[in-house]
Amino acid sequence: MRRLSVCAVTAVAGLALVSCSSAQRQPDPGDFIGTTTTPAIPAEGPVASAAGNVGRAQPSSSAADVNQKLRALARPDDETPDPRLGPGDLIEISVFDAPELSQIKVRIPNSGQVTLPLVGSFPASGATALELQSQISNHLKTKFMHDPQVSVFVHEHKSQRVSVIGAVKQGGVFPMSGEVRLADALGLAGGITEDAGSVVYVVRRVAANSATGSKGAEVEQGMTVIDLATLASGRQELNLPLQAGDVVEVPRAGTFYVGGEVQKPGPFPLKGRTTLDQAAMAAGGVSPAADWDDVRLYRSRPDGTKEVTKYSMNDFENGQSGPELQANDVVIVGKSAGKAVLYGVRDFFKFGIGMSLPR
Repeated sequence: MRRLSVCAVTAVAGLALVSCSSAQRQPDPGDFIGTTTTPAIPAEGPVASAAGNVGRAQPSSSAADVNQKLRALARPDDETPDPRLGPGDLIEISVFDAPELSQIKVRIPNSGQVTLPLVGSFPASGATALELQSQISNHLKTKFMHDPQVSVFVHEHKSQRVSVIGAVKQGGVFPMSGEVRLADALGLAGGITEDAGSVVYVVRRVAANSATGSKGAEVEQGMTVIDLATLASGRQELNLPLQAGDVVEVPRAGTFYVGGEVQKPGPFPLKGRTTLDQAAMAAGGVSPAADWDDVRLYRSRPDGTKEVTKYSMNDFENGQSGPELQANDVVIVGKSAGKAVLYGVRDFFKFGIGMSLPR
């Protein structure tokens, strides 16, 4: 009898404590994540304007899935055409049985024209090694030799390079052996990393007044923004052919934080279009004591203040779309006072029955 009395008194005390603790103040993101935030990726100039036109995919595919699909888009080695020559390339030209045309090393100048004895000046930039061999052979046939045997060996391919930077496994500058497309370049860099964002930028230097063909034309950068998930889905028109000097950049994803009554609170990468209800799922779902009508979104304003908006998970369950998250957003799921009491009583009877105080 005394044991039951002790249990009853303890239960009442437990209910009182839980009821007192349930009168919570409005949750503050600082209670869960401290005072530091992850800086957002800046979006300025052409990046900001171009990124707004990209249809972003759901953040469901992992980096490994995307890389596997990109490898399927990459061009097989046996289908890669010969690379084209350009300024800065070092070539060696030899003509069999012609000592004056044997082992001549030439670095292609910016003009793209090279000069050889007996041949004179001819364009080398833009041609492949085989095309250059044929060009020299045809010229020698017309004036000097019956069947000239010409060989062109490329020692350095400095002109045909592409850079891959950002959220890739092995970024760097890579030689372009033949035609290189966007998926090929990402493959050369080992694929994207898990913290990669949802888009890839292709930056190309173009002449500002190239249409006039004038010398000394000013050079400016053009940018193309490609959605990674859409590219990986097999859209060949997005698998752009790259040019020498192009820069491929995969920006890192921003982050958002989910805290409060969720199963796995913490920061998460902002990949693609992520809505408030998806954020809760990313954190493993809400806990049993969560208040479905108290989901708060904290967003920083440009002046440094916080904008707080309250949502209900019940609305999302009924088909209403949650707001799209931005980098550095904080989502806090509140605790239900009634559920806290209920689960407090449940836990007491689950673990408290059978305990007794010594006499």
